[in-house]
Amino acid sequence: MIKRRLILIFLLFFLLSVAESAVAKVYIDLSAPQAKRLPIAIQDFKISASVDAETAESAKGLNDELMDTLKSDLKFSGLFNIIDRSAYIEDPKKAGLTESEIDFKQWRAVGADALIKGVVMVEKDSLIVEVRFFDCVTEKQIIGKRYIGSLSSPRRVIHYFTDQLYEELTGRKGIFTTRLLFISDKDGNKEVYMSDYDGKNAVKITKNRSINLSPQWAPDGKRIIYVSYKKGSPNLHMLDLRTGKDTVVSGRPGINIGGRFSPDGAKVALTLSGDKSPELYVLDLNTEEYKRLTDNYGIDVSPSWSPDGTKLAYVSDVSGNPHIFVLDLLSGNAKRLTFNGKYNSSPAWSPDGRLIAWSRSDTGPFNIWVMQPDGTGATQLTFEGSNRSPSWSPDGRYLVYSSASRGSSSLYIMRSDGTGQIKLTTGVGGEKSPVWSPFLQ
Repeated sequence: MIKRRLILIFLLFFLLSVAESAVAKVYIDLSAPQAKRLPIAIQDFKISASVDAETAESAKGLNDELMDTLKSDLKFSGLFNIIDRSAYIEDPKKAGLTESEIDFKQWRAVGADALIKGVVMVEKDSLIVEVRFFDCVTEKQIIGKRYIGSLSSPRRVIHYFTDQLYEELTGRKGIFTTRLLFISDKDGNKEVYMSDYDGKNAVKITKNRSINLSPQWAPDGKRIIYVSYKKGSPNLHMLDLRTGKDTVVSGRPGINIGGRFSPDGAKVALTLSGDKSPELYVLDLNTEEYKRLTDNYGIDVSPSWSPDGTKLAYVSDVSGNPHIFVLDLLSGNAKRLTFNGKYNSSPAWSPDGRLIAWSRSDTGPFNIWVMQPDGTGATQLTFEGSNRSPSWSPDGRYLVYSSASRGSSSLYIMRSDGTGQIKLTTGVGGEKSPVWSPFLQ
């Protein structure tokens, strides 16, 4: 009797382990030094049979943009090897969208470990997209999502899917629905623009025909602050992206520049005209009280908060040339981090707090560097052109920056180790001072 019970218990554990392995997630270890890219096939999405001929033609154009966005997102992630469509065996006209309708052997035969299929529908002003991700090895559907979006922004729909796919496979949030802020003087005035993470869908969000500089995101991604001369002198403004309401956050006599939200969004670090020279201050947004942080004969600008809100990296020329310093907000002590370079600027703390990126010029063009918060481990990441204003992606895997050659400035993205540099095409031109958004809701 006891022996029989032991056998039953053994069989139960065996069946549970088999069931668990059958539905196990595909997992990609981002920390692996040379992780193998996942071979993936992407079949053109089907157009729903329920639409009429005119709508079907419109849906086809949208479908092309959806596929272009999907491939671009997956390629950008660096996690996938997209198999060329010419190798596909399955007849797309007979292809199904469910596990039982898919001949996974055909996909494995072309080397695909994963497969994406979908269907596109258009209903009035809405775009409806169903996307499914399959594991060709286990022959199981891993993700199946239905998205309803606007006909005017089909790329956004795919960005949501790739965000969820990335998190499913890696356990980390995706950055495909994040956005960028940047400055351009294309129309003769320096205005603030916003785009998707890849530079697409760029729109002008200030239209005051003045000089607007240094845009920065609030931690909630719903507001931005920026410097504007639209009232004559450089004041710090806050723009609510949901309502369009624009208010002056700091308008003291003199300069009000370089504003940066604290990690909790309750305070803003900025530079004001001091008694001796421009100094760093912290403004409490609730009490509207200012606290002075520096007091010297140097120019202190470009504050950047550490992720825990206890320190500020900033630029000061108190020791001669502009260098990067770190101020401990608890003790009030400042430490100089850089000792090389003729001009050091634009410090940006990584989301995990392990690195500070900045721009450095020795005797010529600026380049992007990173170092540890104690000033050690300085590493140059860019070597061509003049590269400025680094800003981290919210997951810390990438940096966006502006790069100029022959007088023209554009936006670029690279991995945090300096590899994989990609030029972004916004359709605007003359882009500078990019800032990557936090994760958006």
